[in-house]
Amino acid sequence: MSKLLELTEGDRITVKVGPIAEVELIEIMAKEAFGSVWKVANSATKELYIMKVIQGIRADSELLDRIRLEAEVAIPSQNIVPVIGLCQWDKYTFLILFEYFPGQSLDKLLAAGALSATDKQRVFQEILLGVAAAHRCNIIHRELNPSNILIDSKGNVKIIDFGISKFKGKHLTATGEIVGKYQYMAPELLVHGVKVTDASADIYSLGHLFYELAMGKNFWVRKHWLHLEHFAAYINQYPAPTEAIDLNDFRCDFFREAKRVIEGMVKIEFSERYRSVEEIISDLGINTEITRHKKETLLSYPQLIVESGRNKGARTLVNIEDGGALVLGRTDIAGADRSISRRHLQFDRQNNLYFVRDSNSKNGTMLRGKVIKENPVPINNGDRIKAGDIFLRFVGAA
Repeated sequence: MSKLLELTEGDRITVKVGPIAEVELIEIMAKEAFGSVWKVANSATKELYIMKVIQGIRADSELLDRIRLEAEVAIPSQNIVPVIGLCQWDKYTFLILFEYFPGQSLDKLLAAGALSATDKQRVFQEILLGVAAAHRCNIIHRELNPSNILIDSKGNVKIIDFGISKFKGKHLTATGEIVGKYQYMAPELLVHGVKVTDASADIYSLGHLFYELAMGKNFWVRKHWLHLEHFAAYINQYPAPTEAIDLNDFRCDFFREAKRVIEGMVKIEFSERYRSVEEIISDLGINTEITRHKKETLLSYPQLIVESGRNKGARTLVNIEDGGALVLGRTDIAGADRSISRRHLQFDRQNNLYFVRDSNSKNGTMLRGKVIKENPVPINNGDRIKAGDIFLRFVGAA
């Protein structure tokens, strides 16, 4: 294994991320299982950024390509801290730059008792909006927890670490250890890894975060659980619980429907959870407009626009007549990208409505954060699709 990268305040580090050649370490913001988080400044312009140093993670060239593809997708949300870029320091060390956001983490604010009921309601609402926007882009966080939520002095809420989730996708270090706060991780993620992970894993984590906002402490902390064995004993008791949280003494003073909603978020069986964050927003009675994409200029036929990878900006016409179908694959969408199968996904048209389905592809297809199979799913103007590792946008017809 390579030598550990040792950092101290005042050091200058070569990063070569876009126009940024070098950064100066201003102060350390956090130490975590995977490495550290720093406030840094561009040595040339003095502009501030957040830099995450991830160490001890196994990442081959294929995984790095996938991380770069995901990181370059711009999630249209004011509640997400954008990724600027990443560079590889050595085989096991990666440096990732984010836009600077001068906020405190939610876990510290909760520990200090600094949030009123009104604050908690607004914070959770903003978190939901940010996650919903990411899911519409088919970006799954996989490790949502209070330390990844930042709040500034004006009450602005932003989520960090979207776009780099594949670094921790297997939650393994180079020595095979679990990385991350498993108190918030969905059971299927702990057992099976990312192969079964979609929006439902984030919804589970949001349920635990919701509980912590309401009760002041994480459910595991209140139960004095320290190890995964405690959780295993809980879910394997008889009769077996259907939710991962015991809500018998639950109370919430900022959302009237909180208990019923959390029940639907932390189901042990992922297929029984809420299907989308938008459903949660609706059931909580949050009266807000979820930000949508700008309207596109519509053509006679829909288009599929590539939003990541070497073929970024390429457009494919979905030119099918009513009752027809069109199968698209690697050469139609993204040139030589081998994460896309030769026959990857199929579009169908019925009475001017369009549907999409996976064509038994090797690496799968996602729509609005959910894995889709062979059954056709309606697709609307502006929807984003993830085919293999490539991000696409569907622009509807006039």
